Amino acid sequence: MDGRCLTSVLLEPVDGTDDVPAAVRSIPRTLAALAVSSRGAGPLRLTDHDIRSALSSDGSVATGLPFSWSARTARRALGLDAVRSLLSGEAKTPAHAVGATLARMARVRSGDRPSSSMEVWVAGLPAGARSAAEAEAVTWATRLWNALDWTAFPSPPLIGRDHWWDSPHSSLLALRSRAEVRSVVPGEQPATVHLVVLGGTRRPTVRSELCVVALVEALRAGRSAPPGRVVGWWPDSGHIARVDVNRAALDEGVAAVAQTLGTGSPRARTGGGTGKAA
Repeated sequence: MDGRCLTSVLLEPVDGTDDVPAAVRSIPRTLAALAVSSRGAGPLRLTDHDIRSALSSDGSVATGLPFSWSARTARRALGLDAVRSLLSGEAKTPAHAVGATLARMARVRSGDRPSSSMEVWVAGLPAGARSAAEAEAVTWATRLWNALDWTAFPSPPLIGRDHWWDSPHSSLLALRSRAEVRSVVPGEQPATVHLVVLGGTRRPTVRSELCVVALVEALRAGRSAPPGRVVGWWPDSGHIARVDVNRAALDEGVAAVAQTLGTGSPRARTGGGTGKAA
């Protein structure tokens, strides 16, 4: 896909978001009530994987499997770190950026600094497995890096920071918003825009999944710029799914959360969010 095309969809002016702050006011109590009335007990930390699993009616999304690092599950985290390096000018190519990231993580073997679970995994990889992880991450980073016209952003975008919203009315409930690129579209009413990299088939539930991203961003916004648009993008095919954020989109996001809570899935019940890629 021509980078200008996806960039245009993401950054074009956002229509009025006047109804978003008003719509958000009653949502936290609605979500808290859903958490209390859902089956079972325990914390509910819902991720995008939980939402996809609950909305899938054809068994296309695997559920209940413990998370483990692999070349596939690590490609997003490694790729995002690489894109940050490219955007800051620290690296010149995706391959250089991913290689530097892996080399830095591998140094935890010698105790250079405290390590995450992924860093421990990378440090223990044999040469062949590390090459496989590097290849997956380079492909992922190259697609995202070439998909956008980075010079068109009014200010440097935020790359790949997942956001959590913790319910103020229920200690049971937290929701995660995952986006690879976030930016602000300036104007009379500035709004945030969000790019979500998608994988797998073009499932019919994707609009509801993106509405949950919009919902979490709206709940977190407070007095900041509200979310104006969420764009889902399949790098394998170049297809785009777009959600302009308004009251109807937020209602659809609440309905998706309600359906997820209603499934009573073991992963949702125990806070087993894994960060699985889409």
